[in-house]
Amino acid sequence: MYRTQGPAGLFAVLAAKLRSTHAPPPQHSNQGVAGAVERHHFRDFHDPDCLATLRAFEPDLGVVAGTYILKESVFSIPGSARSISTAAKAPEYRGAAPAFWELYNGEREVGITIHRVATALDAGDILLQETFPLDPAPAEDPLGYLERYRREVLRPNGVRLLVQAVAQIASDTVRERRQDPARARTYRTPDYRAVRELRRRVEARR
Repeated sequence: MYRTQGPAGLFAVLAAKLRSTHAPPPQHSNQGVAGAVERHHFRDFHDPDCLATLRAFEPDLGVVAGTYILKESVFSIPGSARSISTAAKAPEYRGAAPAFWELYNGEREVGITIHRVATALDAGDILLQETFPLDPAPAEDPLGYLERYRREVLRPNGVRLLVQAVAQIASDTVRERRQDPARARTYRTPDYRAVRELRRRVEARR
């Protein structure tokens, strides 16, 4: 939190934690999940118990969304290593913080990519890809704009494209294309300095 939000952000989180010390612990909820869908909770996808559970399902396809980097021991479990994941516009924007670095760089669009999972980060063959307009100089605070953009644009369209990719895989109509490594760039999670610089750049564009 200190790295991304600085001292003020860290203090706010600590204060919130202290206020909630006596609150009951949150319970896992099945809200939004069909009753017939099993849920399994593990501290780490690479734990032996988790790997054994995944193998016991004998899955035909794995879908990875919103998690940390997985090792091949996880994503190779589905038959023929058929795992897919979402990313930003690959190969130009591999890595963390979708839309952040595009706004940072003054781009006018953000991509969503459905790709095969590979050992290298976001480097697998592309199944589907679409782009969406981005305001390089939003009037509101850039972080608030990004959160709203992710909620209203990236998340629903990411789900839509994932569903479309799964349907194409099931019907054997998917068309894959390799990424061009010469255009590849990988971005890290932005720190507090990057956030401050983002605000400065957006302000300069207004």
